[in-house]
Amino acid sequence: MNTSGVLKKLNPIKGNIIVMQLSISTKKLTHAAFPGELHLITLTNSHGLEVLLSNYGASVWSVKLHDKEAQPIDLSLSYKNIQDWATNPYYFGITAGRVANRIGGAQFPLNGNTIQLTPNESNNQLHGGPQGLSHCLWQCETLRYQDAVAASFSIISPDGDQGYPGELVIKVEYRLNENNELTIAYEAKSDQTTPVCLTNHTYWNLASDKQNGILGHSLQLQSQHILALDAEQIPTGELIQVENTAFDFRQPKMILRDIHTLDNGYDHYFVMDRKDSRSSNLNVIANLVDPISGREMEISTTELGLQFYSGNFLDGTHFDQHDKPLTQYYGLCLETHGYPNAVNIDHFPSVILEANNVYKQITVHKFKNI
Repeated sequence: MNTSGVLKKLNPIKGNIIVMQLSISTKKLTHAAFPGELHLITLTNSHGLEVLLSNYGASVWSVKLHDKEAQPIDLSLSYKNIQDWATNPYYFGITAGRVANRIGGAQFPLNGNTIQLTPNESNNQLHGGPQGLSHCLWQCETLRYQDAVAASFSIISPDGDQGYPGELVIKVEYRLNENNELTIAYEAKSDQTTPVCLTNHTYWNLASDKQNGILGHSLQLQSQHILALDAEQIPTGELIQVENTAFDFRQPKMILRDIHTLDNGYDHYFVMDRKDSRSSNLNVIANLVDPISGREMEISTTELGLQFYSGNFLDGTHFDQHDKPLTQYYGLCLETHGYPNAVNIDHFPSVILEANNVYKQITVHKFKNI
């Protein structure tokens, strides 16, 4: 993907001048596993919340927060070996797109034509294809605001990339403030009508002892329905009520409680309870708590729902930053985005971006030590 001239095509998200409590640092390095120079950017606030970002996949490489004894604790999963970030088989921390999640049959109708995409999960496409946004080097810059520090990543996805029509200009900004809020803001613009549905794929584990996984975490989701799935995890178009099912997280519930009633854990889209359709309003959709440490993450978003994935396919063949095998249920993803497979289901809210219109999405992660 050509990344030249990206910043001229999208207006920056505006801000002012940095305050002293916030800091940014940048490290540049080369490694044979990557197609070019890596930029690793660290955002830090005065409470010890530290976010490490990479221009490869515009991705989150780690999130750390000081505990009550001022010791840094990893809240996200990372790889032990840097070369694992190049292949990234679990999609750790990446920006997923052009269209996140699954598209059935790796195709969809658009303006009377059938658009054939590049499949990468059986006959379907997952997270934008085998060479999606997650496996590309992005341009990057650091930004200093009055109340936050940020890293901005930009890329041009050319016409036909992974099968998608139109040249798509994409920008992702990660912004950290003194309220322990990590905001992820997305913008995209295309010269042709095309689908766009972006998300972040960080795996979370708020516990101090990661080996116990996330089954002891408590999760609450503002959702009364999930999307029904076929045997290949593709939404069928039906909605299922969560009441009296393993998917009922309307009140805080231990993930362990019902997960073993499911064949392969959780990997489902939860439709958010909200009166408006797509809008610029942020609504709280999820609360994740580790009861032992008291750490909490609250997620607010402009999106219509999220994919809750419980790390079912972490298979132990790779190791985390502490040299522990990444096994099933070691971490979970809470991916805010539009309805998956919406390009093939007419009554789902559309993810089609008209030519020269601007796609926007904002998700905020707020971290607390209870």
